[in-house]
Amino acid sequence: MLILGALATSSLLAQGTVQQQSSSSSTTSEREDVTSPDGRTGILGGTHETTIPGKQVMVANYTNHPPTIDGVFRPFEWIRAIPVHVDGTTPGTAPGVVPNIPWLPNLRPPDSPEDSSFTIYTLYDDNYLYVAVNVTDDIVITDSDLPFLDDDVEVMIDGDREPGDWAMANTCGPSNPNCTPVGNYEGYKLTTSARGAQLVDPPNHPNIVWDSKAGLTSTGFVVEYRISLDSINTVDTSWWSYYFPQSGFRRPQPGDTIGFNVAVGDDDNGGDSYVRSEPGPHSDSYTAWDGRSVGWFVAAEQDWGNLYFSPHRR
Repeated sequence: MLILGALATSSLLAQGTVQQQSSSSSTTSEREDVTSPDGRTGILGGTHETTIPGKQVMVANYTNHPPTIDGVFRPFEWIRAIPVHVDGTTPGTAPGVVPNIPWLPNLRPPDSPEDSSFTIYTLYDDNYLYVAVNVTDDIVITDSDLPFLDDDVEVMIDGDREPGDWAMANTCGPSNPNCTPVGNYEGYKLTTSARGAQLVDPPNHPNIVWDSKAGLTSTGFVVEYRISLDSINTVDTSWWSYYFPQSGFRRPQPGDTIGFNVAVGDDDNGGDSYVRSEPGPHSDSYTAWDGRSVGWFVAAEQDWGNLYFSPHRR
């Protein structure tokens, strides 16, 4: 069941709609390296929406007043964030994809935005990346020992914007005696269920410094994250990408862009959720901000979106 759940959490998604709630939004067909107003080079500091997998862009603004990570969503704490709304009403392409997996026939798109949709908020300060995911969910269930088989939020971090980090960690982690163990802070997923159960994938990563808290709301649930910038490496140290990889560590800086994705699992029947063998009375679903429908795999970091660290306003 763990294998099925991990693959499903990472498998195909078929799309939904993302409404970028920003004063400036545009459409792009590829990653754009541009020069921001302060002269830094990076992805343009606005939100971008496109149907091409791996090309969504959202912005994390700098804050001097970090939010309290307690599972209680207070709008004033996230006032500097640019909200990005995601639903699965058009589930074939990004943004907002929903798995279309032949061997998981009971994984379906949400029935409506009231059934499952979510809004993402991101901020950062000198030490942490903060993420809040406010989920609309008409049936909240937390009955599994595996967080990804309950209603959950999954945050994916790809510090170096290069593929292979997840595979590298699985291949060369501490459990492999034939390979030098690696400390890979470049590609991983942080899962938190609606009751607060946590999980890190892949499991043989080093000690990633993070915390999350979940709480129920009148319309569903919210999960808030705090992720140390010292657990996000923008240097590609994996020989999975290159025969002679770089070495060292560099945390995200203002003006940088990292790979980033958010997905929400919606368990409306309990038990095995979307990996069940027989249909339930309600729809079990899984919706991600970015990715591809046919061929989705959670470790395909190249299909994750992008998070731009907007420079400080002094």
